[in-house]
Amino acid sequence: MKKALAIINRTAGMGQKAELEAALIRNLKSQDYETVIKYTKLTGFKHIVMKHEPDTDLFVVAGGDGTVSELISILVSENIKTPAAVIPAGTVNDFARANDIPLNPVSAAKTLDTTSAKTVDTIQLNENYAGYLVAFGNFMTSFAKVKSSVKNKLGRAAYLIRGIRTIISLKTYRLNMKVDQVEMEIDSVFTVVSKISSVGSVEKLIPEAKSNDGLLHILNVAPVKFKELLPLILKAFKGDITDHPKVTYLTAEQIEIRSNDLEDMNIDGDINDYEDVKISVVKDGITLVQHKTEE
Repeated sequence: MKKALAIINRTAGMGQKAELEAALIRNLKSQDYETVIKYTKLTGFKHIVMKHEPDTDLFVVAGGDGTVSELISILVSENIKTPAAVIPAGTVNDFARANDIPLNPVSAAKTLDTTSAKTVDTIQLNENYAGYLVAFGNFMTSFAKVKSSVKNKLGRAAYLIRGIRTIISLKTYRLNMKVDQVEMEIDSVFTVVSKISSVGSVEKLIPEAKSNDGLLHILNVAPVKFKELLPLILKAFKGDITDHPKVTYLTAEQIEIRSNDLEDMNIDGDINDYEDVKISVVKDGITLVQHKTEE
């Protein structure tokens, strides 16, 4: 019998932990897997992965985007080729949205199909690794500062409330960007470098982005007047934000970003201290197990 290691974030706002655990064990057993479950906090479970890696045939991670990101970064940085499966149990779940994973954690556990998998790209930031996104500007970093207790209580409404408060006080910053071999210096209020289409639960913010297309997708929003915000937001939800005159959209295999105006940045939904970064694609970084359509 093969072995699966399931890492479950104990602070994720699932509310269905017992049902999730039972469904996961039952489904994997039917596919000839013995499941070991380890509960963890938001971060810091590398020692668990490394301890079990030699005799693990499948990694399963249940949590929000930050927890998913940590597993991805461990697998890529340690060159572990063992397949991974994702059970979305956070508030936003952008990675799951972009990869056709059921957003209900119990449904995702029930439909996990170890016979079907695909490779997806990840990203490298300087000497570190992440799953899918780096964002700059106080709009995205404000989301990352929402407390877990608030997210668990209000769900996605917590981000809506924070977003409304932030959007009326967007801060302008100066960026120097080197996209592949082209350098530019621009004023910005929002910059995102992503591997996937869903950002901040806006599923079609970058509809052109595919998780295995080998490209970084870069959106930059120049300073906007208050009257321009509503049309910009509407375009974001419709999937045609790149049509707005204040938006620059680029694709590249590598981008370098420098700024003297930023204090922090958002990496896969979590807040980090800002540093000048070189971001590049890790082609086929992980093997991601797929899900069947639930009957």
